[in-house]
Parts: sequence; structure tokens; C-alpha cells
Amino acid sequence: MPGPRTLLRLTGADRLRFLNGQVTQDIKKLPPGHAVRSAITSSKGRLEADLQIAATPDSLLIETDFSLRESIRSRIEKFIVADDVTLEDISSYYTLAHFPALTSPPSDTPKDALFFLCPRFREPGLDLWIPTTSTWRPNSSPISNWEPIRIARGLPLWGVDVGPDTLPPEAGFESDAISSTKGCYIGQEVMSRLRSVGHVNRHLCVLGTSVTAPKQLGECTTSDGIVLGKMSSLASDINLPGAVALAMIKRDYAIVGNSVLAGGASWTILRHA
Repeated sequence: MPGPRTLLRLTGADRLRFLNGQVTQDIKKLPPGHAVRSAITSSKGRLEADLQIAATPDSLLIETDFSLRESIRSRIEKFIVADDVTLEDISSYYTLAHFPALTSPPSDTPKDALFFLCPRFREPGLDLWIPTTSTWRPNSSPISNWEPIRIARGLPLWGVDVGPDTLPPEAGFESDAISSTKGCYIGQEVMSRLRSVGHVNRHLCVLGTSVTAPKQLGECTTSDGIVLGKMSSLASDINLPGAVALAMIKRDYAIVGNSVLAGGASWTILRHA
């Protein structure tokens, strides 16, 4: 299981309309029992949170990094004016387990657990939110080591790979977290402008190396010592000998197949996040 997560519950008759105006994804299309990746951006288009939003018949659940627990609640509440919505922090009541490939919960799952179909790692899977008071443990194995999987799939970690200075297209959010057809939301004008321009100045890239234990994170450079960016996440590859990493690389050099030097090893750019 991952560490603690921020989990907010939004209820009320206006919950869909209200939240749809706050996030980058079109959640009006989200059916109960499903979850989708989204983001919250500032009026200048910078990231404020990387989210998973899940729907029940009478609520929306907003999940993000635990470090954003207070700031995201305040950010959302700031825009509640005359809307029929109530926001509740339920972070302390549940813990998260994710099961790849499952489409329904284990048969012995507690009745008060919450479950959602969620492509959390960009492939089908099931999120299971287990009450913290429960002593139940699943017979089938949830993902226990998230790091190598999220890095290999190009999924950034808040405060490590991305932060408030990041434009979502720099980190691949447009592939699964941003709707290009929905109505207005905060930061939409900037997203539309970036889409029309067709590029950003840097890209979060997935890197791979055959070195089994690279020494450390650090600057990414060419063989001539030109600084291209910085490696931010690093883990052993669970499928192959070697390691995978995430690094924000300048656009002109962020080309699949290019080589960079970092942490005393040679890396190959495998793809953009």
C-alpha cells in the first residue's frame, strides 16, 4: 500500500457542476463505481494538484498527495459560494490498496469498503478503500511497491517530479488527465493556448539504464557536460536488470533514443511521460 492519501468527499445537488468547473477532466461523464485521473490548475495554468476523482451514486471522492491535504481543501472551499455542496475530509477513515487487472473486489471485502475501477497505472485495475478500523487483509495481492511501476509508466509524484511551477503538458497530463472538449475550468485558457502552440519547453521523460544500482539522482547532461535537466525519481526496474528514472529534459533534447548522463550512469530516453 502507499502512504497516507488525502481523501475528500463532495456531496450535494451541485457537486458535478461545481467540481467540473474546478478540474481539468470532464467528470460529468464519470459513472458511479469508476475513477479517473484529473488535475487542478491555477489561473496561469500551473499545477496545484494531481488527482484521482471517483464517483459514487451520491458523492464524488477527490484523492491527492497527503502533503496537499490542507491546501487543496482550502482551494476548493474558496470557490464554494451559493453552491449546494458540502466538502468533508475523510482522509483518516480509509487506506488505499490497488489491484491490477481486477474488475470486482475480493469476495470477502468488508461491506463498508469503497471500490472503484481505476486505471491508476494507465492500465485497468481496482482501487479498494479499506476503513482504517478494519482488520481485514486481502487474500489476493495488491501492489505493494508503487515506485518502480509509477516511474516506468511516467506518473509523476507531487513535490518530487512536479510541483506548482509545472505546466501539465510538460508532464504528460494531457494523455489521461485533461479533457480537450469540456467546458470552462480554471486554467483552461492556458491549456487551450498551449495546445494551439503545440509544444512546451521541457518534457518529463522516462529513462532507462542497464546499470543495476545507479549511484544517485542528479543533473542530466550530454557527454559534453551540457546540462539538460534534472533526474527526480529513481527505482530498480521490476522487469529487467537495471533501473528506470524520471527526469525533466529540455524539449530540443527530449527525443526517444537520446542518451543522457546522470548519477554516474548512462541513460536512454525511453519515452515522454
